[in-house]
Amino acid sequence: MKLLAASLLAALLAPALSAAGTAFDLRAAIATAAPGQVINVPAGDHAGPLVIDRPLRLRGEPGAAIVGDGESHVIEIRAPDVEVSGLLIRNSGFDLSADHAGIFVVEPRAVITGNTIVDCLHGIYVKAADNVRITHNTIRGRAEPGTINDPITTGIRLSASELCSEPLGQNARGNGIHLWKSAGHEITDNDIRGTRDGMYFSFTDRTHVARNHVEQVRYGLHYMYSDQNTFEYNTFTRNAAGSALMFSVGLELRHNRFVANRSHRAYGLLMHSVDSTIVEDNLIEGNTVGVYLESNNGNTLAGNRVAGNYIGLRVSDSSGDNVFAGNAFVRNLHPVETSGANAFNRWANGGRGNYWSGATRLDLDENGITDVPHHEVDLFGPWRRDFPEVALLSGSPGERLMRFIYSRTRVAGIPGITDPAPLVRATAP
Repeated sequence: MKLLAASLLAALLAPALSAAGTAFDLRAAIATAAPGQVINVPAGDHAGPLVIDRPLRLRGEPGAAIVGDGESHVIEIRAPDVEVSGLLIRNSGFDLSADHAGIFVVEPRAVITGNTIVDCLHGIYVKAADNVRITHNTIRGRAEPGTINDPITTGIRLSASELCSEPLGQNARGNGIHLWKSAGHEITDNDIRGTRDGMYFSFTDRTHVARNHVEQVRYGLHYMYSDQNTFEYNTFTRNAAGSALMFSVGLELRHNRFVANRSHRAYGLLMHSVDSTIVEDNLIEGNTVGVYLESNNGNTLAGNRVAGNYIGLRVSDSSGDNVFAGNAFVRNLHPVETSGANAFNRWANGGRGNYWSGATRLDLDENGITDVPHHEVDLFGPWRRDFPEVALLSGSPGERLMRFIYSRTRVAGIPGITDPAPLVRATAP
């Protein structure tokens, strides 16, 4: 009886066993796997780093974790058609020059789904590998204590439950999902917090990004030299900046939420040198600057709700041939900031303009379009930037009176825009 009890106790305390009755060796299982084989990783900690050099499916059972050595990638995918799912992945190296990551991908058609990645430099790094599917992953960066008011300078506070160890400043952190020189990805339903940037695109094209949540990072979406990508139903909130899109063509942004991104440089949506792009039916609310356009051409902004921002829309005179129609500019302290007359953009399409808080609602023919144009002026723009104290006049009785007067009559020399067919009611979501 004592022998039986001892045997049972030994079985309970022993490491996970393979079908052959020996201790499970994940590296050996990968090395001997046939192409396309499924490897079920049992609960417990399994030593990394791992290099997957053949097509196979690595599937974690509940409680399965891959623990890196703190000096390299935790999992490196060096074969096409690899799946990694259901794992806790932690403890990569933190050498930015080596792009250390929880999962590092250099071959096409990887599927990375349902993993939790913590205590790593980059969460998932895709380098020159096409058609990668990244879905339903949770990624937590190693952020330093501070507040979310301006993560660029103060860092981010995460709870101890996020499984991060020593905190790191922003410049020492990597990105949640980093994509470089690749195309054709599916990035959906991921939750990213406390990294440097949530998602980073560089020379990455024809990718679909949907239903991701990015919070408490520097840029929710940091993006350059990447064309023909679609973003929909994503949320970028409580970051130093919701998104920064630069030097790109042919994007589509629909039904996204850029909300409560607040710091001295916090933009909900920044677009610099972005052309031929559709920005439609998005919620841009509670940011320092809702939308900022610099050197943009041929874009359409329609059906967006730009609400409760310090500056609703900042658009430079270097931007032209952009169309603004069907948007709702609601309760922004400064609805528009511009450097001049902004004569090269259109503020209506098909005879329908935008909704503006405080605009005249005279609509005698009841067609939903007011009978007089609306002039949205930028009273303090040049002085607000050079003399921040001018902002104390915002919303004052005198400022409201001047805005009321100038919104009805175009005055030469005062920067602003003219909507020829403002809407009576806000139709944007």
